[in-house]
Amino acid sequence: MAYTAEQVTDLLNRLQTVTGDLQALMFSTVVQGQEAAHPRVREHLLHGVARRIDVIGRTINNIFKRFPPDTDRPLAKDSLSDVQINMHAFVMNLYGVFDNWAWAFVYRHALENQIPRRGVGLFQNRTTRYLPSVLQRYLGSQDITAWHEDYLKSFRDALAHRVPLYVPPAEFTPGEGERYNLLESKKVGLIKAMEWERLDQIWAEQAEIGRPSFCFIHSYSEDEEPKTILLHPQILSDGMAIVELGNMFIEHWHERS
Repeated sequence: MAYTAEQVTDLLNRLQTVTGDLQALMFSTVVQGQEAAHPRVREHLLHGVARRIDVIGRTINNIFKRFPPDTDRPLAKDSLSDVQINMHAFVMNLYGVFDNWAWAFVYRHALENQIPRRGVGLFQNRTTRYLPSVLQRYLGSQDITAWHEDYLKSFRDALAHRVPLYVPPAEFTPGEGERYNLLESKKVGLIKAMEWERLDQIWAEQAEIGRPSFCFIHSYSEDEEPKTILLHPQILSDGMAIVELGNMFIEHWHERS
């Protein structure tokens, strides 16, 4: 489903805000890391959090450049691959930044001998009980818990261990879908016969069928519908969540319960 003109304008405005806020958070994190006395705290803030936030911001920008929200034709194969590569980097670093924050907190408060390694995490009870109350309330809220468990952890685990995140090449009417699948069924035979020119023609014809799909998923399953999520609004919301938590962490991470 295509975005309306108003939605496109809103997405582009939010893009500027979110990427600017992520850059500001990265700079604030660098300041905190440079001022930290413990070398492991510096490592997790400077080489963990700050790097990941930079990657998160860059991947959001890259996705919008490769796949503008006003796109009206299916993406070329290489562009679609680039979007998926950036999506993979986005999700892995989005997930990983929480671990870096957790480890920075643990080392800052000398808790490494009280919390086992597998218990370190901003969503792990053995860590959260030491967090200041404002962070406990935020991380324990229904919205954040659901976002982490049902979306972020689910998609990261699928990416790391099962099926990588996937942006469908296009959306079709039933007739368009039949034509696309018919062309798809010819590819293996052309590859075996090494008929590369005809294969390129198949790719070109498929590229003209349907409309762009603005969703992403992590797998198809025979016994359940795939979980589809709108790409552009989701990555902006994810970026905003990182900014919100990151600023809260910087304000309160020197405190503990």
